[in-house]
Amino acid sequence: MMEPSELPNRSVITIGELVVDWIATKKSADWDEPDTFLRSAGGNAANVAHALSRLGTNARLVAKVGDDLHANYLFSGLAAAGIDTTFVSRTSSFATAQCYVLTDQFDENLFYNWPKPNACHQLTVADLSDQLFDGAVALHATGISLTMEPRSSAVLEAMKRARKANLLVSFDAGFPTGEGAKARDKALEAMGLAHMIKVNLPELYYWLGEVEPCSDTAQLTQYAQMLRSQTGAQVVLLTLGANGSIIASSDSYFAAPVKVDTLAAVGAGDAYVAFVLSRLASGASLDLNWPQALTSDYFDWADIARSANAAGALATRTISASLGLPTLSEIEQLLK
Repeated sequence: MMEPSELPNRSVITIGELVVDWIATKKSADWDEPDTFLRSAGGNAANVAHALSRLGTNARLVAKVGDDLHANYLFSGLAAAGIDTTFVSRTSSFATAQCYVLTDQFDENLFYNWPKPNACHQLTVADLSDQLFDGAVALHATGISLTMEPRSSAVLEAMKRARKANLLVSFDAGFPTGEGAKARDKALEAMGLAHMIKVNLPELYYWLGEVEPCSDTAQLTQYAQMLRSQTGAQVVLLTLGANGSIIASSDSYFAAPVKVDTLAAVGAGDAYVAFVLSRLASGASLDLNWPQALTSDYFDWADIARSANAAGALATRTISASLGLPTLSEIEQLLK
């Protein structure tokens, strides 16, 4: 393990999912049909780490893999991307997680995770080294990572320690609704620990409960502010797919969509939140008062929302969640 002085400074930590994606190259909703798959690094934590690195921000990944050829493939790709894997550990007791992905004729994605359980689920509190937060400015976690023990306890503990260490805590509240009350309660606990929460529209409706679905920007802005108030977060990022996005802080900011030729929507949300994290990390000091800065004019939220839309749009250029992630220069060129 690296000494604290050797760890990259101003890093954003991503924790949780690291898997091998197998993505069907032709559209189908039938698992018996596809016979050609694209192999790619995947998992929410890995996707955000890759996106951060492409944007020029130091990314530090926390996850667990098996001791097999799939893990070797993932480590090779992470190293090539310049991602800090100091805190990615191996286990010989479980296989590296894999995810098979189909896209149907309506561009909806179908996922099959294998095996169960797998190494990705085995991240423990003991894997959270005292060095983990050295030089870091933010930590990002996702609801997907809270569905299985012991990983869910490790992720929540990392979020608690990050708050105590004065890091920005970010949480993607995407959540498989069929996982049961215990997993839902853990996601609610995570939202209570987060300074910043990212949701898409179906997720917003799920967490708010009984609200009337709508397409009105003003009403959706109110809904985003409702989630912010209910959770105690300083910022809510609401992505609306092809309809843009809304950032709700002490004020609200709507950004119109940016159009590109799209192959698949996998990874757009990860690219969006990674851009926001990259901008916040680059503009923050290590002793920044995050609750105060996030609700003041310290950050240009209107510009962040516009550029994050471009990042999310560019991520849809390929069927892989990681291969199409944009660089800062590509985002700037698109916005011109």
